[in-house]
Amino acid sequence: MDLLVWTPAVAAAVLIPLAIYFLPAKTRIVIDTPTSTARAEVRPLWGIGAALITRALPRKLHGAPLPSFSDAQRVGHALITPGIIDVAYTAAKSLADLKPRVAKLELRLNLGDTSRTRVVQTAVQAVLAMAPAALRQNVVVSQAEETGAQITGEFQLIASPAQLNAIYGRLKSARATQEFRRRLNKKIKPDKRVPEVQVR
Repeated sequence: MDLLVWTPAVAAAVLIPLAIYFLPAKTRIVIDTPTSTARAEVRPLWGIGAALITRALPRKLHGAPLPSFSDAQRVGHALITPGIIDVAYTAAKSLADLKPRVAKLELRLNLGDTSRTRVVQTAVQAVLAMAPAALRQNVVVSQAEETGAQITGEFQLIASPAQLNAIYGRLKSARATQEFRRRLNKKIKPDKRVPEVQVR
């Protein structure tokens, strides 16, 4: 009798978490560096389950601009990391391949140096030029008023947590991403050398 009682309970304890992880979920991903927001709101089982919220940034930063993205010199150095634009594009395309109901992403730049800003903008636009129209039309690259970089975006889609974790895992583990984060977290020392003065 005990076996008949415990077997269904054990099966449920195993199958329910698996179903939540592998079955489609109603998902909303929000990115907004001006308010230090990067979170995924997941409602498992096609939206029937209770909402699960995962944050990529500390809650204490919420509401204020992300400090590292407001430092034009530091974020500018990070954005020219070799391969980072390709890695970010691959992650965005993977989300786009899941046919989101809402998909929009905007990158605003003002790196305090016109040439560096132009280099990053050109690199992003070059990658987007080869992207599918559905993705290309939903990505905007523009000039920011304040110095630094601002990334805002939203994706609303039906996807399993397993699919989303796989996309995030590839992005996070990429060598370019790791180097990007290292540069972003490293404060650049100001150049204290005395500028050369040409005398005519």
